[in-house]
Amino acid sequence: MQLKSFNVYFFFALLIGVSVLVFFIFKPFLTAIIVAAILATFMKRPYHFFEKLFRGHRSVSALLTCLMAIVIVVTPVAVVATLVLGEVDNLYESIETQGSIENMLNKAYETVADKPLLKQIIRRDSFSEEKFLNDIQQLSSNALGIFQKLYQSISSFVLWVFILFFTLYYFLIDGKRILRSLMEISPLKNEHDRLLVEKFVSISRATLKGNLVVGVIQGFLGGLAFAIAGIPGAVIWGVIMAFFSLIPMVGTGIIWLPAAIILLLLGEAWQGIFMLVFGTFVISSIDNILRPKLVGRDSAMHPLMVFFATIGGIYLFGLPGFVMGPIVVSLFLALGQIYQIEFRSQLKEYNQPEEV
Repeated sequence: MQLKSFNVYFFFALLIGVSVLVFFIFKPFLTAIIVAAILATFMKRPYHFFEKLFRGHRSVSALLTCLMAIVIVVTPVAVVATLVLGEVDNLYESIETQGSIENMLNKAYETVADKPLLKQIIRRDSFSEEKFLNDIQQLSSNALGIFQKLYQSISSFVLWVFILFFTLYYFLIDGKRILRSLMEISPLKNEHDRLLVEKFVSISRATLKGNLVVGVIQGFLGGLAFAIAGIPGAVIWGVIMAFFSLIPMVGTGIIWLPAAIILLLLGEAWQGIFMLVFGTFVISSIDNILRPKLVGRDSAMHPLMVFFATIGGIYLFGLPGFVMGPIVVSLFLALGQIYQIEFRSQLKEYNQPEEV
């Protein structure tokens, strides 16, 4: 008994098996590799500038480009993370101390008693101070567990950053050769491979410039407004607003608008009015002013698609999913475009309107 093309079947079985093993080997570093590829598309101009400056020395040019990327990307993230952790630690220490909680509750009750409108809505006898303290204690225990996990993951994050920039270094040097090799082994047509690459680059730029940059600016302005209004935890609220800027229509208003209303109800007139004016005419308008200029001619997905791709990416990949989610969805849309091009005639035939 002979099996036709046995060597072909054996080869593909071996190829699939080894490919699965290679995937699991690379899986812990997959997000770092993809983010490095995205950064490489952004840092091409500085790399070529250094390459001309140092007369074609690619290693030196790639090293300087990586250092520039570290200054641009890692330094601001590290500064914001330090500020956020500092405020969270202060908040945790304040709520861990029972005396400070009691003082806070008493001050809150006194504030409510001075405001007739709030006094009708909230009554002191509707609260159980003992129950509230128990809830705070439970919350503190959960927060302690989160902090412990966060500090434990710092070493993993440092390793991830190292792999990211180590990969970026070689992507800058050998990126074209790697891309050419992938296109040679791809069974797709060259124009389809180029379409996928163009979509990857275009959506990467549109996502980072149109979402990340706008979100960072809105978060910074929102945190600045909270600090001016005297709202505690301004840095934390700024980071939260940067994430909520991804939500279409609502955006950062889901944070600063309730804050402005609460300030007005508490009788803080100028702070509440300032938050309303600044939030409406500065924070929210940034999106309409900057996003079209930043995105430009790059392929921008529908805002609802960007929202689900970003949230789903963060859920699946962690924080790097902020960028990876839209990239994966954009590649899926590019494959759908290739499908429409290749099977246009069959699709027209199958979708002919029925004659009545």
